Amino acid sequence: MVEQKEKPQEFKSDAVTFTIERKPECMVEYKVKTSADVVKKARREAVKSVSKEVSIPGFRKGRAPDHLIVKKFAEPVNERWQKAIADEAFRECQKLAHTPLLSNDAKINFNIEKHSIEEGATLTYTFESEPIVPEITLSNIELEEVKREKINEKKIDETIKDIQTYFAEWEKISDSKAKEGDYAVIDVDIIEEDPPKKALTNARFEIKKDKMAKWMHELVIGMKIGEAKEGVSQPDPDASQDEKEATPPKKVRLTLRGIEVPKYPPIDDALAQKMGAKDIKEMRENLEKLLNKQADQHVQKEYREQISSYILEHYQFELPKTLLQKETQFRIKQIVQDPSFQKKLMGMDEEERKEAINDIEAQGEKAVRLFYISRKIIQDHKISISPSEVKQGVKTPLEAMFSDQSDLYTAQEQSQEQKAIATSRLILSKAEDFLISKAKVVPPKPKKKAAPPKKTEANEPKKVAKKKAAPKKAGAKKTAPKKKSTKST
Repeated sequence: MVEQKEKPQEFKSDAVTFTIERKPECMVEYKVKTSADVVKKARREAVKSVSKEVSIPGFRKGRAPDHLIVKKFAEPVNERWQKAIADEAFRECQKLAHTPLLSNDAKINFNIEKHSIEEGATLTYTFESEPIVPEITLSNIELEEVKREKINEKKIDETIKDIQTYFAEWEKISDSKAKEGDYAVIDVDIIEEDPPKKALTNARFEIKKDKMAKWMHELVIGMKIGEAKEGVSQPDPDASQDEKEATPPKKVRLTLRGIEVPKYPPIDDALAQKMGAKDIKEMRENLEKLLNKQADQHVQKEYREQISSYILEHYQFELPKTLLQKETQFRIKQIVQDPSFQKKLMGMDEEERKEAINDIEAQGEKAVRLFYISRKIIQDHKISISPSEVKQGVKTPLEAMFSDQSDLYTAQEQSQEQKAIATSRLILSKAEDFLISKAKVVPPKPKKKAAPPKKTEANEPKKVAKKKAAPKKAGAKKTAPKKKSTKST
């Protein structure tokens, strides 16, 4: 975190003289000297407030002389006097400084060092303010070019094949070995963990080199139903360096649960109508539009990820501690509602749980930082945010297959929390898209090849590192067609 070392700012009016000092984690300190008039006004308010609540023989409530109220109820009067001084002085300070509080109900601590009708009051305030977000220098932004996928007849035909597969009827084959072109139903267990961990269960894969990971294809060919083989799950040789780092090798057991042959429905108007089109011609036209939209979205998503990384790397600023704590608590609450995470959490030791919490905190901090930067960009450049853009929906089954469901919510599920999340995502997307429109796009930098490991007695033969990650699930029974290639793990 970058510390903000600024000289205290000085402000002055007839009512108050004070300095502002900004401290780490968006804490702000006011050191204030008030005029005698502020203290006198506060005392009158305190006495009046107490007099309305107490009874003195011979006087109606609120009508007793001030000197009697002060004499008989000195302690409550003094308490309210100090509170009135603090309230009035803070209002006067804010007229000059306009320091934005973190929220409407933000806690403002004050300490009155001394106060008197003759000399005024000396006091200190501390409170959390909103972050000071730095300006983004648009001319410095560079993005590596992202190649867009070309949508042609072959791509459309492949997608229609996926749709056929979704509606296919499956014939089980009992006496055969797995061969090219079959559909294998498999389980995969990570056996380097104790006990072994399920990675895939009854997942259906088409046995083709371009549809399966190389390690899986080599294992499954020639297997009989019920047979199990051990191997190593690892990225294909042509995978990117990022993919290789994200999916390190793991010792696995692959079990062939079944071999199936699909009976595809014909490509006709009946199939088109299942997908919300009147005939096959309209389905192909709609599909081409959706595939082109998806290709554009993929490019934009890659650019958005680059922009987010750029912002987080180059624009550091202080964030309020309580806000980060709330974000972490919210994320933990959301995650622990997932039964699979609950099960995973039970299997963690203390160190792994700490690591998981640290990761949640880090992700929360990134989200908060991006939100404040995005909001500033939206405000500074007067980018419109329409409620109609937040509430999204799909009209046909075909659209549902190509939509990002994470930002959608139905008319029956319009909770304030969902609306707030969807609005925040829209603000982030619009801000990122604005920065992308101003960025200079440059050719991708060549990927650095990892240096081969040195041969030593310590790493020969090389052992497979024990990691907790599971292979990426690449297929399952009766799932909707994938947006991307079904090539696995």
